[in-house]
Amino acid sequence: MGTAKPDTRLTRWLSERRSGFVDEIAGLIDIPTVSPQEQAAFPMLRAQFAGVADTIVAQPRHHELARSVEANANAYLARSVDDRANLIVRCSGVSGPHTLFSAHIDVVPAGDSFPEAFRARIDADAVIGRGAADTKGNVVMLAAALSYLRERGLPHRPVTLELVNEEEIGGNGAVSACLHGHDDVDEVVVMEPTSLEVFHGHRGAVEFTAYISGKDSHMGGHGHSAIGGAVELIAAAAQLEAELIREAKSDRNFHTYAKPVQINVGRIAGGQWRGSIPAECAVGLSFGFHPNYSIGDVRTLIEERLVGALPTPWFRTHTSIAYDGIHNDAYLGDPDSDVACALRAAAARAGVTVPQPRAWNVSCDARSYHLMNGIPTVIFGAGDLAVAHSDREFLSISEWERGVGILVDFLTDRSTCSRADL
Repeated sequence: MGTAKPDTRLTRWLSERRSGFVDEIAGLIDIPTVSPQEQAAFPMLRAQFAGVADTIVAQPRHHELARSVEANANAYLARSVDDRANLIVRCSGVSGPHTLFSAHIDVVPAGDSFPEAFRARIDADAVIGRGAADTKGNVVMLAAALSYLRERGLPHRPVTLELVNEEEIGGNGAVSACLHGHDDVDEVVVMEPTSLEVFHGHRGAVEFTAYISGKDSHMGGHGHSAIGGAVELIAAAAQLEAELIREAKSDRNFHTYAKPVQINVGRIAGGQWRGSIPAECAVGLSFGFHPNYSIGDVRTLIEERLVGALPTPWFRTHTSIAYDGIHNDAYLGDPDSDVACALRAAAARAGVTVPQPRAWNVSCDARSYHLMNGIPTVIFGAGDLAVAHSDREFLSISEWERGVGILVDFLTDRSTCSRADL
């Protein structure tokens, strides 16, 4: 991936304002917006976009969300519609397609290994803290691009930004926004840490827990170890994952990934006494799947190829599955759509190149805009996915600045201004 960075007016403009924008990123990091605390950031977000927006309004949660099949069940559905609002920023433009940007406000929690997650710090080229990469830095990146266009008086396309909640726990904020509708929107850019690559699709994800019941006894007895059943289940998951990876290697949208499909074991709990054969064990898993599979297909694989294929007959009839986490569809858009081509071209002019367009090997909110509203949708942003959700999460300031330039280039109305004007 190239990293050319031409000396332009924008480069000088950013150099003069870098510390201010970095402070804005740090300020957002300092607000712990783990769901359901997203609205704590609303005052700062309003202030960041006040100079470029025509309107900034809170959009209440859609009244049909709890009944939507796309919604992910959680305790926050019982809260008031105003308490779970999204923040909508609208900026008028001169001409061109109306581009909707979507960025989530929420972040994942931080554990004991990241004690300063919500106290941002700057170290050379890095802003460090929870949400720096995923995805608060990208919110400020768009604010900076719009500020530059406004200060220079450069004509640009109409822009709306939806600052949505609950992305990390299933995406109900974006689902709510899509239920409200986007009849006037031509294209969507979902902002995520893609290292400035433009993706035209993403995997789906189904989270589930396998509850395995054994037959307890003294370790010298003749029980059925629930933990032994869990070992069988994990082995079956690894075998199924390997088969699906081989299948996925023929898919040009995903074949470049080492693990284009994943069945991740994220949690296991069971047993009470080391001298006893355990009666119960629970295994929490997440299944990342391709767009050629539906959520129903994945559930069938789980029930037939995992539970139904366990070697010990006892565990085939004593294992139950609870679909108790996110259930996000996969989606695959057109790599040659106008928004995909225009944004890739802007990235290429900034020196960001990839061998061929591809989809993303994780799940995000993009599928809601594509599947629910039928809008051409891509995924783009600064930040490295590898450090998101980790105790070393950071954002490269130089990459962020390149991202600002890409957005300025992408948003500019080329019918009235040339690239030399930037």
